[in-house]
Amino acid sequence: MYRIDIITLFPDTVGDVLSESILGRAQERDYLRIEAHQLRDYTVNKQKQVDDYPYGGGHGAVLQADPLYRCWEHLCRQAEGKPRTIYLSPCGKTFTQADARRLAWEEEHLILVCGHYEGIDQRFIDECVDEEISIGDFVLTGGEIAAMAVADAVSRLVPGVLSDPACFENESHWNGLLEYPQYSRPEVWHGRAVPPELLTGDHAKVERWRRKQSLLRTRQRRPDLYERLDLSSREDQKLLAELERELSRPILPRPVECRPAAEGDVPTIVEIIAQARAWMDANGIDQWTEEYPAAADYRNDMAQGECYVLTCGGQVGAVFTLYARPEESYAAITDGKWGGGTEPYASIHRCAVAEQWRGSGLAGEMAAAWEELARGMGLSWLRIDTHKKNKAMLGLLRKSGFQYRGNVLVGAQPPHDPRRVAYEKKLKGVGQR
Repeated sequence: MYRIDIITLFPDTVGDVLSESILGRAQERDYLRIEAHQLRDYTVNKQKQVDDYPYGGGHGAVLQADPLYRCWEHLCRQAEGKPRTIYLSPCGKTFTQADARRLAWEEEHLILVCGHYEGIDQRFIDECVDEEISIGDFVLTGGEIAAMAVADAVSRLVPGVLSDPACFENESHWNGLLEYPQYSRPEVWHGRAVPPELLTGDHAKVERWRRKQSLLRTRQRRPDLYERLDLSSREDQKLLAELERELSRPILPRPVECRPAAEGDVPTIVEIIAQARAWMDANGIDQWTEEYPAAADYRNDMAQGECYVLTCGGQVGAVFTLYARPEESYAAITDGKWGGGTEPYASIHRCAVAEQWRGSGLAGEMAAAWEELARGMGLSWLRIDTHKKNKAMLGLLRKSGFQYRGNVLVGAQPPHDPRRVAYEKKLKGVGQR
């Protein structure tokens, strides 16, 4: 059983904190024992005094060597082997995850000494302390907070304390990286969606996303750690190339909000559609004509309450139409079938993102808005069609969890291509009992 003894003037406070939750359960199961010892119990002074003025003058008081030694000696006599004694001091070496690992795996018994006032008598340090540890470049009123931090960091690495080594092996600082972002239910909260990679159920994709996010977070927040990483593997090189492309993209202003479109948005919508049409023409995508979609189409959508815009930083950055009525062309699907059969669904049309926000993630925010709106309507299916050459939309649909269902024909006039590929997504938890 791993043991940590803490010499302190405030044993109740320290003991209470370290006896809760995971560490408390570990002590109940005899993987670990943490005890805090009242330094005043080891003084011969009738007033329980453990400090005195410093030689040479100065402010404050210094903890005396003798009561510290008496407590330390008592703990050493009870120990089966020689405990490693650590003094928590702002003069010590900065504590790291590597130190926590070393102390957890190479030692079996620690004595943590909490200083107070102006510190402790140097003679006790010289005779009894094996190392001094600091938890950062700042000064606390006492060593208790630092001792609790060290005890917690070490204890969780003791075998048996956590249920599985994976509980700490993927965390920040274990392998030189900061931990990736974490998400929980619901899938969309305040308009912010869980990254679609985490919803795929594909463990390889999830792990790749997590590795990529850890690299990005470490690069942005801890360049000192990032510089020491070995990123020579082929997979890491691919991730780094992706990150370089993504970091060169525009930064999306916050907040991003979805709302019904209004007449005042029409000029901006027309401009966004013109930009999208020019992009399609440049990429050989015969999806929209010169006449479609037009301002009149969006005004008609608005009149029926089916047109929406996404604003980023208060400015309109994307537009789409979403409605729950049946789409005539979807009834004649070929080369496949709809997963939802004849169940009610929402269909999505006339989507576009402003040129300045392409690659910023606004398209992903738009896909999340589709889902939120459909859920609000009580619908469990989303359907959409796009041109087979529209790689940007196809990528968004796959990334957002849509599945290919077959082919449909739309009402395009010759010589324009009427063929479209149809996609569908089942919204989890909607309409289920």
